[in-house]
Order: sequence, then structure tokens, then C-alpha cells
Amino acid sequence: MQKNIIWMLLVSCLFTFSCRKDTGIEEESNTINQKKNILVATPVVSAAASVNTYTNTSAYINTGFTFLNPTQLDKNRQAIGGSAYTEVYGFNVPEENRVRGIRWNEDDETTSIWRPQGIAGFSKNGVRYLLVSWYAKDAAESKGSRITLIDISPSSSTYLMYRHILLVQPTLPAGTLNYTQYGTYAPLNVHAGGVAYFNGKIYLSSTNLGLRVFDLDKIIEVSTGTDTDNKCGKDASGNLYAFNYRYILPQTGYYKIYEASPFSTVQVNYENNQLWTGQYYAGSADASIVPKIFGFSINTSGELQNSGIQTVIPKNSLFASDHAHGIQGVFRKGNRTWLSCTGSPSESYGSTARLARYTDGDTNTVRYRWPYGAESLYLETQYGYLWSLTEFEPNAGAQNGSQVNRCIFAVDFSKYE
Repeated sequence: MQKNIIWMLLVSCLFTFSCRKDTGIEEESNTINQKKNILVATPVVSAAASVNTYTNTSAYINTGFTFLNPTQLDKNRQAIGGSAYTEVYGFNVPEENRVRGIRWNEDDETTSIWRPQGIAGFSKNGVRYLLVSWYAKDAAESKGSRITLIDISPSSSTYLMYRHILLVQPTLPAGTLNYTQYGTYAPLNVHAGGVAYFNGKIYLSSTNLGLRVFDLDKIIEVSTGTDTDNKCGKDASGNLYAFNYRYILPQTGYYKIYEASPFSTVQVNYENNQLWTGQYYAGSADASIVPKIFGFSINTSGELQNSGIQTVIPKNSLFASDHAHGIQGVFRKGNRTWLSCTGSPSESYGSTARLARYTDGDTNTVRYRWPYGAESLYLETQYGYLWSLTEFEPNAGAQNGSQVNRCIFAVDFSKYE
């Protein structure tokens, strides 16, 4: 028995060594210890988190509105395909692992008042789409957050075209504003750190609240033009405004979740029966802070259940006390979690980000090169593409200087399993 175990460990080590060249796996990963720990892996920790009953906020759009779905939108911006995405600052994914990539148009890859965060996707009428969430900052902060719909089907007539859609809610802001606010709806001012799609619904992570919910078949067209730049809401005459955005997507409800904040990202797991959220704490966070990820069961209608909630405490030896700080994105399959982590104290091929694969019960992760400023994760299961995106505009990151860093990219997921 002892000889067999030794032989299995030797084979495992040889296999890991042979794969490093192809996958970009990090040499500092403690692979031998990880293999040993699988033998004594503990199950997922039971959770103290709880989900409050769904709060329906859709009354404000129940009458007087005409709704559109994603196929009916006029996409007005053209993204860049090909291999240009590999030219952005800090893109370090090994060539053999790359499968797709997209760069925004010049305005969107350089803007300093909007930053992309979350990514998800879906198919409708044979067309594949990506969804990307953004938050507004500095001069645009009052505009809140938005989501972008991108056509990624090569055979489509609108291939790589996209449209930004402003996210709105029924709660009207109080106090002095730097724009004209009418009634009915207002900007949704959240960080929009993660977005997930399930059966026509969008789930947006809301840092301290939990998850906000949107119905993609309830997109509303509003008035545009230069005279709408500083207006939002529905005026007394019934005119609809949204800062010159042509479309809005109204929040239809939310889930208040306890003992699981901050909600920095969200994604649907591989089996499609859970939503997983992650807690972001900076890479320099105190060792006493223990970031966690949480799994919430959802039924076929997309309703979160207040039972069967799971908690995982991933480890990562790059950070204090081996805790996985800097979590920007999560993806879950079986008993494994893939983490997009930033802010590592060590650099790998020009980036302080890593894609980290954690198996429940291990004391460390397997880590791979990952682009500078990488954010959320989304697995397009039909193609085996693991998508992510980078956030920084020129002169924004700690290292990228005047170089463009912002792109969307996909890797071959099988290389990271």
C-alpha cells in the first residue's frame, strides 16, 4: 500500500511538471502539498449566511411602458476582434491557452469615468451574447452603473457590435444633485462588481445588500439627444430620460443576504443550480480577515433558497495567513472553485493577478498566469470557454502607465482543470 501511494505521488508530480509549459502554471505553487492534502480533504463548511425573502420592486414599471428584449436593441458600437486583445498591458496568458478576445472601441477602452467589472453570457435565437457590468466614477458617478450587451456570434450580422444600457431603480435620490431628476426611476449607484445570468434574469452583486435582480425582457427605450444629457426619470408629460442613453434596464427586485457581505462578484456554477458570491479584500488586507465564497441554491424560476447555503474558505499562499485575498471573480464546478485574484505581492509575467484553482479542503491553490487588472469569471459551457476581462484605463493601474489595459478574453477551460 505504501509503495502504491509513493508511486502515485511520483506520477502526479511528473505530470504536473510536464504541464507547466502548456498552461502557464506558477512554479511557486506548492503542488506536492496540494496532492497530499486531497487525501485528507474536508467537506464544504456549513454556512451561517441567510437569504431574506425576495423583495419585488417592479411596481414602478407595471403600467405605461413598452418592453424590449435583447434581440430588438439597436447596437451602436463596434468592438475589435482578432488578436489585438493580446497587445494590452499585462496580458500574459500563454498563447496555447487563448481562444477568443475582444477590445472595446477607443472611447470605451480609454474612458476614465466608467470601469468594467462583471461578465456573464447567454444565447437567444441562435445568437451568443456577453453581458458586462460597469460602474461610474468621478465626473460620471451620479449615473450609477450600466450593463453592456455584446454580440459574439461570428455568423451574426451584428457580430462584435454592442450597446450600453443604463441600470435604474425605483428609489429616488435625495438632496442636491448635479443633474435633473424626475420621478419613477433613478440611477442605480452600485459598484456592479459581478453579474450572472440565469433563465432570462440578471443578478448583479450589490456590495452591502446582496443581489439585485433584472429581467432582460424588460428593457425600455427612452428619449435621447444632447438636451437629455443631464436628465433622468419620467417627467410630468411622460417623457423618459436616462443621460442620453437610449435604453434602460429597470431593477425588478432584490435579495437581502445576511452574513455574507461584501458581495464583490457573482456567477452561476457549472451545474446551474447555485449562485456563488465572493468577498473581495485587498491583497494587503490584515491576516485576521478571512475572505469566503458562498453558494446559494436557486430553483428553475431563478429564486434563491434560504436553505442548503454553502461556504468555502479558499486558501492562497501568496497572501497573509494563506487566505485568498483579492478575489475579483469566482466560478464553481464540483468541489473546485476558480478564483480571479489581484493584488498579489509577487509578479508573474508582468501581472500581480492570478487565476487560482482551489479544491475544497486543500491548504493552497494551483495558480496560473492571469492578466493585470483581471476581474470576474464566466464559463461558456457549450464551448468550454472561460471568459474574463480587465478593468483599467490608461494611467489608472499601479503599473500600466499610459498603456491600454482594458479587454475581454477567453481561455480554454480544459487547460485549467
